[in-house]
Amino acid sequence: MSQADHTGTSDRPMDCIGLTIKTPAGFSSAFAARDQTTAANLVKRSVSYFEDRGQLEPGKFELALTRDGEPIDLDPDKPLGLYGLVEGDTLQLVSLEPHVDG
Repeated sequence: MSQADHTGTSDRPMDCIGLTIKTPAGFSSAFAARDQTTAANLVKRSVSYFEDRGQLEPGKFELALTRDGEPIDLDPDKPLGLYGLVEGDTLQLVSLEPHVDG
């Protein structure tokens, strides 16, 4: 069970979970997030992390969660807590750039 972290004046615990985020090229890393963290915030953090390491080309991305074999796009403005994420879930960075065959 995770330890509660109280911040601000609220008495509600702000539980943090560990998630894995994968790039389209298959690189992955662990990230911590709270229920109220938005998908956009997590995209920003993860894209910056992977770009800084040369593991992701700059571009626009969103996050998707695969449950029961079906991808679920995460609304960038909604808190992650709405999706029932659990410790160890893997999210995929999905490019929003048009795909061009060469």
